[in-house]
Amino acid sequence: MKNPEALHINSYFLTNKIHHNFYLTIKRYRNDKFLIPVYSHFKKGPIQNIEIDYIYNSIDKHIFFSKVIKVLFLLYKKKMFTGYDYIHAHTLMSDGIPAFFLSYINKKPYVVTVRNADVNHFIKRSRFFKSIAGKILGNARIVFFVSPSYKRLVEDMFPLLDKSKHLLLPNGIDDYWLNNLKKAESSNYSFSKVNILFVGKIIRLKNLNLLLDFIGRYDDRCYNLNIVGENVLGYDFESLNKSLRNDNSVNYLGEVTDKAELMHIYRQNDVFVLLSSPETFGVVYIEALSQGLPIIYSKGQGVDGYFEDGIVGASCGLSVAELKSKIDYIISNYNVISANTTGAVKDFTWEYLAKKYIENVNRSLIGGKSVVPESSNNNHMKVLET
Repeated sequence: MKNPEALHINSYFLTNKIHHNFYLTIKRYRNDKFLIPVYSHFKKGPIQNIEIDYIYNSIDKHIFFSKVIKVLFLLYKKKMFTGYDYIHAHTLMSDGIPAFFLSYINKKPYVVTVRNADVNHFIKRSRFFKSIAGKILGNARIVFFVSPSYKRLVEDMFPLLDKSKHLLLPNGIDDYWLNNLKKAESSNYSFSKVNILFVGKIIRLKNLNLLLDFIGRYDDRCYNLNIVGENVLGYDFESLNKSLRNDNSVNYLGEVTDKAELMHIYRQNDVFVLLSSPETFGVVYIEALSQGLPIIYSKGQGVDGYFEDGIVGASCGLSVAELKSKIDYIISNYNVISANTTGAVKDFTWEYLAKKYIENVNRSLIGGKSVVPESSNNNHMKVLET
């Protein structure tokens, strides 16, 4: 029996390269259709073999359901009511609402992915949207969650939902990092200086201020904080450096878009720290692991739940004192933790995730076994299983 094929509705396609990577990988196995309705201000040059529909404008931000009408009309105009076996809405609200109505019209089942904006912008802020979300989740054949934390959060909000159809589907890592994994080194590390790395746009939810407080407060050893990302908040790092003790330092490297340069930066550091909240996933954590860096990640956010604490790093709350204890723990166990990092990356390859995605869709829609080959790597986490 052939793999069921999907119509993907993805209005977030241009916001992150992960969506393009998913598209490229799934197309190796199936002839899926993609509808990509986005805001006109996203307009950019053509993307090879992908049709983008720039149908939303500023009015649609204020009259949300105009987006639903536009998507349904676009589907009618492009004759996309048929020609597939199921619908995949890549967000719960913006894509899930039109998928819900389309499913009602063409009697095709749908699956849905829950993301940060769905939870923090829609469900938490509006009883009306929470009610709609419950209806969409309840009727979906599969509900995919990018992280364990969002799965727990939604299940707590909707305790009557059927949890057996809730699956984890993390983001994958770009092939560049897989092709350039840092080779494991057997070494006894000693740390007269600890090089800490932050990679991300410098906005409030990234909580860089916690790292800056840490650098200013602790001088039991020398700490060097390297920062990569757009300085949206306008921090004056030069002035900050003048107030630091014990040769502690902050080194702002600016935005880095070249992967080879970023790879070099990863490899020059000892620990990767990013305490975003909220955080849907955070592919930079996996990039850091690919280059042998232990990671400190937000407790109850992003990748927390994919790793047992102490294996490739540690989860941490929004506390400078707790951050200090987690850095101390990693430094004390550096040989063991750093040796585990690159092996964990294999669980986040697009190839593996696409195969598990297809396998679970097949199981749900046709009740049969997977018709795609299993990965030969036996060390993968069962990231898509309930």
